[in-house]
Amino acid sequence: MMAAPVGGIDPHQSSFTVAVVDINGVELAHASYANSGAGYIAAIELLSAHGVERVGVEGSASWGSHVAIAVVAAGFDAREVPPVRAAQQRRSRRLAKTDNVDAVSTARALLAEPSLGPVQALEAYDPLVAKLEAVLEHRRMLVQLRTLSLHHIADQLAKLPTEIRDQLSAQGKIEARLVRLGQLESQASTVTTPAGLYRLSWLQAAVDDDRQALAEIRRLERELGRLLDEHGTSLRDEPGIGTIAAATLVVEVGDPFRFASESKFARWCGTGAVALSSGEGSAAPVRHRLDYGGNRRINSVLYIASVTQQRLNSDARTYLDRKLSEGKTRRAARRAHKRHLANRVIRRMWNDESRRHQQQSTSAA
Repeated sequence: MMAAPVGGIDPHQSSFTVAVVDINGVELAHASYANSGAGYIAAIELLSAHGVERVGVEGSASWGSHVAIAVVAAGFDAREVPPVRAAQQRRSRRLAKTDNVDAVSTARALLAEPSLGPVQALEAYDPLVAKLEAVLEHRRMLVQLRTLSLHHIADQLAKLPTEIRDQLSAQGKIEARLVRLGQLESQASTVTTPAGLYRLSWLQAAVDDDRQALAEIRRLERELGRLLDEHGTSLRDEPGIGTIAAATLVVEVGDPFRFASESKFARWCGTGAVALSSGEGSAAPVRHRLDYGGNRRINSVLYIASVTQQRLNSDARTYLDRKLSEGKTRRAARRAHKRHLANRVIRRMWNDESRRHQQQSTSAA
């Protein structure tokens, strides 16, 4: 039986392009639609008319999120195609860059690599996880804005008049210096320059703004904790993984069963070593190197958990000491521990998801 054609979708803010290729990568059809409900229906009709079963979507976490949800809801096997994969297909044929070519290249990339992960359509997977993502992104935005604001405030604190600046510590966190500045309102009369008066007034007003931003961040963290309790994840039982790290894992991974093994999860998050060897023939590779790809957010979560466990957990210290005694460097021992943590994390997520399915089945019955 001949394999079904493959679809590719290249989304943009106001429109998206759909292409269909056969099993040899030959283009069968393409069309562009408005990035709206009517466009999704038309795209699904085009894919169904050509007997497509698998669809590659580029950017399913941004402009392609809604079309990805629509495609998944229609029963297609939708996969996330990284932009670099589609670009490689386009450059290998020396093609121009247009929406049609990008859509065809996305379909060819999926055809060349069928094992690509599912799209990040959390709304179709679990509305609770989708809400968790929305709250996490809100908090991430506020943290970034506050960090940018504090860096700018630090620069302005250094430009205050000497009689005010001398009363502020030049060391320590910016927040502490800003709070100290808020306690010097009576010193404003000693400032004589117009620039100094203006800078002092708005920096003192920034004290309340920073407090409000920090309070909102803390409120969102409490909301994340409540949503994680409702989700039922056990990730926070793992030493070194707190509320933010657990929420990041749940959101970035989505459905943990899309990873068939620990090695596939490690490869996805960049904790699995990459073979860098030749001359062994059919034997196992001898040399390996660090994987610079993968999901960097999850990689960062595992790194922080590894450092925390080394400081607080005796089992982690024993594991790292054993790796060092085997002749590994400190960096190699850390990578090995991150790989060990990746196994523990995905196993927890598999068990949690199985338990959730059982609870949902019991509730439905």
